[in-house]
Amino acid sequence: MWPMAVDNPELDFNSSFIRRVKEARETMGWTQAFMADSLGIPFERYKKYEQRSLLPHYLVAKFCELTGCDIYYLMTGERRSPPFLFGTPFDRRRR
Repeated sequence: MWPMAVDNPELDFNSSFIRRVKEARETMGWTQAFMADSLGIPFERYKKYEQRSLLPHYLVAKFCELTGCDIYYLMTGERRSPPFLFGTPFDRRRR
């Protein structure tokens, strides 16, 4: 009997997040060793962030700054539209 497919949102998020981390580093043309050094962590620890573990929250902002990756995209996989020039739709004042 074949195993039943299981919808696991946490597993889906984790694997997609890990893929985006790797993709962002590769887009820069950097090695894992260079990325680890840039983040100030051991190479072996960084390597696992592209294989099985999530990049810890205290490294996410620095990672995004180094790679130029939008934090919203890294977390969600969704591209944001450009910012509003004159405030956001939620900035409307009642008249």
